Amino acid sequence: MLLAAGVSFAQESIFDRFSGQKDITCITITKALINMLPSASSSINMNGIDIKGIADKLEQVDIFTSKTKNVVEQMEAEATQYFSSNKSYEMLMKIKNEADNVTFYGQKAENAFKSLVILVSNNGECVLVHLSGKLTVEDIRTATATMQGGRIIER
Repeated sequence: MLLAAGVSFAQESIFDRFSGQKDITCITITKALINMLPSASSSINMNGIDIKGIADKLEQVDIFTSKTKNVVEQMEAEATQYFSSNKSYEMLMKIKNEADNVTFYGQKAENAFKSLVILVSNNGECVLVHLSGKLTVEDIRTATATMQGGRIIER
């Protein structure tokens, strides 16, 4: 019985674990809402990531965030462990400075990424952003252009 519980826990995604957890705010934006975003605005900034240029390629955006100290530490540890040990994800980039620690993970499907995960921890807050869709390296570069030198630039 314990073995079965351990196996099901291992198969559960980090997104499923975080979505129902106390002290973690979970925001899910579906394709239907993404398609309704105004096309006239100059940018659509989601926690430092401008999704305007890639909105038509996204299926869903999930954002998980917490400012509760022990939950922040748990989120950072679990997410780092999950993406480091999960063979379907690869670390793409890491930015670290005095205030921010940002890590990008990607899950490839042929010549594009079907999932991009950005783990941001700074000043007692942890944010995990999950973009799912079909994204090229250029799409990722465009979406993250507002993150310069490890600092998230707010527009």
